[in-house]
Amino acid sequence: MRLRFRGLALVFFAAFSWHCAPDPQGRSEDAVADDLGRLHDTAPPRSRIVSLVPAATEILIALGASDRIVARTRYDEQPELASLPSVGGGTDPHIELLAELAPDLVILWPAAGAGVSLRDRLAAVGVDSYGAEMQTMADFRRHTGNLGRLVGMSERGERVVSVVEAQLAAARASWSGRDLVRVVYVVQEDPPMTVGPGTFLDSVLAASGAENVFRDIQGSWPLVSMEEVVGRDPSFVIVPVPGYGTPAVSSEYRDPSVDRLAELPGWRAVRAVASGRVISVDASLFGRPGPRMGVAARYLSSRFLAASRPADPSGGGCFPAGT
Repeated sequence: MRLRFRGLALVFFAAFSWHCAPDPQGRSEDAVADDLGRLHDTAPPRSRIVSLVPAATEILIALGASDRIVARTRYDEQPELASLPSVGGGTDPHIELLAELAPDLVILWPAAGAGVSLRDRLAAVGVDSYGAEMQTMADFRRHTGNLGRLVGMSERGERVVSVVEAQLAAARASWSGRDLVRVVYVVQEDPPMTVGPGTFLDSVLAASGAENVFRDIQGSWPLVSMEEVVGRDPSFVIVPVPGYGTPAVSSEYRDPSVDRLAELPGWRAVRAVASGRVISVDASLFGRPGPRMGVAARYLSSRFLAASRPADPSGGGCFPAGT
């Protein structure tokens, strides 16, 4: 069986799609609740943080708290973190190194760990942890607010959320009056995994002018059959790839994922693939419910626009990525 996971953050969401029952508002007067049901005092502000959740890492940077981060994971490619030691993966970090770093907060996936939970392993070496299950826009708002309070930057947390919501609203407004573009987002190719309703990525797709053809299916990151993909006949196939960025493209641009998908059994039967209507997107940008969701929506809109315009015979016609 051939598996191609496009963006490890999304894989984590699919693997750990469960929720504890924290306080509905995620806070009390002097504390915030995480997704493990634990309360965390907001004073004193945390000053030595390790985030094992890439989206949370991006939130900390957006808050202006990158100087509080004392280590990174192998998935954190931000230049401001390049000099920091790596603790390895997000679900299987180097526990001894984490203990040596003496962080006053570790942000982790609630269900991380095999057998003994990662939270329990960290507690055994005296390290406090904050569980962040980030799958929806509501999760993003709540954890951004909580992390803002934990680092003593509550107003910045509110500002980060406001900026992202304004960017998504602007992207949605820019598509107003046009027909929605029917798409399937390929989290995994074999067996096909896609985006379900209510997820942050479903919200990003909607803001970009897209209609997720699997919005009616149950589950956050459902497995579907190739027959279902073919039958729902999306206008575009969206494929996350590593290290792609947000390049501007022209109306003559041929996406590099077209030929690769066309070689795969099943996918070649999808009309959008046969017609070359495939859009590669940056797996990190689209796979994290963080401060760049507005950038992702604007970029995807720009790709739809580029694909809908006639080719420029002069060889020009390059459309901006919208970032």
